[in-house]
Amino acid sequence: MSLHALDDTDDAITVTIAFCRGLAVREWPKLALIALLSGGTAATSSLTGSFDIGGPGPTAGPTGGPGMGPMGMGAGGLPSVGFELFVAAIAGLVLLGLVLGALSATFQFVFVDALVTGDVAIRRPFAAHWRDGVRVFAFELAVGLPALAVGVLAVAPLLVGLPAGPFFLLLLPVAGLLALLASVVVGFTRAFVVPIVYHTDVGVLAAWRRLLGVVRANPGEYGAFVVVNFVLALIAGVIVGIGAFVAALVVTIPFGIVFGLPFALAGASGVLPWVWLAIGLLLGGLAFLLGVGLVTAPVQAALRYYALLVLGDTEPDLALVADRRAAARRDD
Repeated sequence: MSLHALDDTDDAITVTIAFCRGLAVREWPKLALIALLSGGTAATSSLTGSFDIGGPGPTAGPTGGPGMGPMGMGAGGLPSVGFELFVAAIAGLVLLGLVLGALSATFQFVFVDALVTGDVAIRRPFAAHWRDGVRVFAFELAVGLPALAVGVLAVAPLLVGLPAGPFFLLLLPVAGLLALLASVVVGFTRAFVVPIVYHTDVGVLAAWRRLLGVVRANPGEYGAFVVVNFVLALIAGVIVGIGAFVAALVVTIPFGIVFGLPFALAGASGVLPWVWLAIGLLLGGLAFLLGVGLVTAPVQAALRYYALLVLGDTEPDLALVADRRAAARRDD
């Protein structure tokens, strides 16, 4: 008996080609932006950690506190504000990571909306699903934190210069196993739970309960999906890597001539050459990201269509792209 998880690979490519052919020129940059901001496919995931800064330390005395010299100087002559800046920098990075994570999760819904409707839009689906994106990110964060915590605990003795005992060495494979399980859960969340939330307007946990019922009814399908999707992700990674290399060459040569050569001829002296070089680096970076996005977009679309097709074939009520597959088959 043939499995949908095997047969749907051809249909995913067919639907992706039909989807890309139907895009207007002005829609391609938006799709590239969506692909980059969505941050990953069903085959990839990122485990984001956060830091819990404890309460305030000992109250400073008249001379700046224990171990502090006059004017709040440390024993090494460093201002005491250095630690505060370090903590603020860490907190800022954590906050930035949380914002980017929530943004990426929201753009998962934006991407699904484009693939289902064929209309590449950003503002409408973002406004409609940003709360769903925050909930998905919170779920992924909760899934990833145990693996991160066990991993940190395993290497903590080494970080503080202590020998790692057998207990800590045993934690390493546990951390690896937890990371693998978290990767699968996050991958299934992006591949299947996000479309279920998008289609049925339920919460993340309710969507997961719906998905688990489908998986229990079709264990072979989803076991095959994990294997096939892993192989497809490897192929996709090679394609994107080659595309990124070509984009780097295409951008570096002309931008190097236009912006780098005048900078070199000016001898890197004066403000104007540096401003010109900064403009070139900015424009070149944006052009490179656009090129990578243009390569990434159809590759991610194929992987996401594959997951949507498997979901629809195993649960007809969740067939979000059945019409697009039928139309693509007619036009093929």
